Amino acid sequence: MTETATADVRPAPYMPLNMNAVEMLDDIFTPQREARRELIRRRKDQGLKQRIHEDLRPSAGAVLEKFVTPRAVLFRQIATPTHEVLRFLRIAKHMQLSPLILEYYGDKFVSAGNSYKRSLGKMPIYQHTGIDGRDIVRHRTVIDFNAYTGKPLSTVRCNTGESLIDFHHGLITKLTRFNTDTQCVDATSWFQGVGGHAKNYYEQFLMLFLRDGILFENFMPNEAEQKFTHEVMIPASQNVTIRYGLRPLVVRLVPKNKEGRKFWDSYPKKIERHLPI
Repeated sequence: MTETATADVRPAPYMPLNMNAVEMLDDIFTPQREARRELIRRRKDQGLKQRIHEDLRPSAGAVLEKFVTPRAVLFRQIATPTHEVLRFLRIAKHMQLSPLILEYYGDKFVSAGNSYKRSLGKMPIYQHTGIDGRDIVRHRTVIDFNAYTGKPLSTVRCNTGESLIDFHHGLITKLTRFNTDTQCVDATSWFQGVGGHAKNYYEQFLMLFLRDGILFENFMPNEAEQKFTHEVMIPASQNVTIRYGLRPLVVRLVPKNKEGRKFWDSYPKKIERHLPI
């Protein structure tokens, strides 16, 4: 199966980028081409840059250092080569933006309600798509869930003894040319400095995408993510938009009609050669 990076790069109805109201999830997204043009335009506004950087907490400094050039950004707790992440890297290349995966090692590992975190420990490996449209995966468990559920991701170790972070960074390095030293940044100090919970840090986070980069995101149509979008994402986007008179630049990572597929959180079959026996 082939997923093209440009499948959803086309004009679509969306709210003007300087409107103050963000009422629905679809209001958050901007088409890829328009987002890139707007990013380049906004980066020329030095007054906007000064205002945003003064409003960001000092603990955001290490993250801001990564935005010397325009960035395509994906926020995932640990960078790992799922199909979703691989798609992000292809789109960033197509848009001629340097990719950055913003990570959160201080977040807690959970197996319920967050398919991405669960896939870090119980890796779904894509096999094929059935005639009924369902994605068939085979799982490889690499950690002891009972030992690490509820613990910070930074403390989780694989069954081999290797750090979970190092393990997944090794996988993405082997499958791509992605350099985790220069193209990843841990936001733990920043996020925990403003409360540690998404409701506390998400406004600060979205401020990065007013003029420093473009956020790529995919929201699964399940109860947990719907709760997140309505209680965290939409209110934070509303507040940032009202405060600055500009919407954060957020692009839909996968086509809307394909968001619910297991495929996105699964790994390509070739990953198996790099997994412990």
